[in-house]
Amino acid sequence: MALVEGNRTADVRVPAGSSYSFSHNQNTGNDRCLVVIVAAPAVSTSSVTYGGVSMTNKRNQSTPYGTNWTVWELKNPPTGTNTVAVTLNSGSWNSTSTVCYSFTGSNGVGVTAYNGTQANPSTTSLTILANSMILGSCIGGNSTAAYIEIPQGTSRPVDWNHNINNFTWGGISPSLTSGSKTIEGGATATSVIMSIEITELAVARRRIIIC
Repeated sequence: MALVEGNRTADVRVPAGSSYSFSHNQNTGNDRCLVVIVAAPAVSTSSVTYGGVSMTNKRNQSTPYGTNWTVWELKNPPTGTNTVAVTLNSGSWNSTSTVCYSFTGSNGVGVTAYNGTQANPSTTSLTILANSMILGSCIGGNSTAAYIEIPQGTSRPVDWNHNINNFTWGGISPSLTSGSKTIEGGATATSVIMSIEITELAVARRRIIIC
């Protein structure tokens, strides 16, 4: 089954406490996967659940902007509209960004890459399997000029653009060929950048068989 991007939800709010929640609609289909990115200034993210089911932390990254960046995965999440619940390590009165992407035909998160050097533009590279998609995200200074290129030189729509302690924005590619890919993001000030591979189940299975 081919990897297909489904519904997405982008939420930004001031938690005014140590937890918050909102709704996301997971698509039906086989080999489902939900990926959630949280950007939380001044505090860390302790856990994320979807429909009461705990998600798996795939990356926990501090940044030079004082924002904790985490990536969460849940394979075969419940379908339909369910609650995304985020728990922080302490109360927060800073705006916090949460982005949810649903997929079918997915084996989940593959490799991730991060470049913490503040630059404009910012770039990072990762080597992906065939038919994977790449989620790219930036944290830093921002304006209406914010953009994301996945891979470098190919502009993608900015799916979210949240004013938090600084700003965070990003987008996703369609399925790509295998190999090393560089992504780029920028705005009117410096930023750091992270990329996340979303793998296709069929390719991941073939890789296991070959190995």
